[in-house]
Amino acid sequence: MDDEFTVEGDTASLTARIRTSLDGARLQINQIESGIRAHAGSDFLFRVLGIPLGSSQLPVGIDIRLTSVGDDTLVSATAYDRLGWYFNKKLFWGEEVVDRKLTELLNIVRSAADQPMLPEGKSTFNP
Repeated sequence: MDDEFTVEGDTASLTARIRTSLDGARLQINQIESGIRAHAGSDFLFRVLGIPLGSSQLPVGIDIRLTSVGDDTLVSATAYDRLGWYFNKKLFWGEEVVDRKLTELLNIVRSAADQPMLPEGKSTFNP
């Protein structure tokens, strides 16, 4: 699931705000060359224990690229599941859970950038 928007202001302060928001959501954060990578959950634990872990432990991630464009910052974010390979990736408890979790990640970034929230929608989740 992809999202892109432009924000007034410098890249460094926006990066700091986004990192603070992701940290508040208890995501594991890594600085990468083009921006920020964050993830939550464990594919291994989710495979072993399954849905009893709850959707908060669903293995998901987000890559955020921040690019200076004049006095503004272009934010490009890609949220994805980290479920790994399955023989049949169709989830019996519904892809809506994955969609909701990915939208939640993108909205964390939007909130930090003072942008309107995305409605819950269909992601690029491919069973």
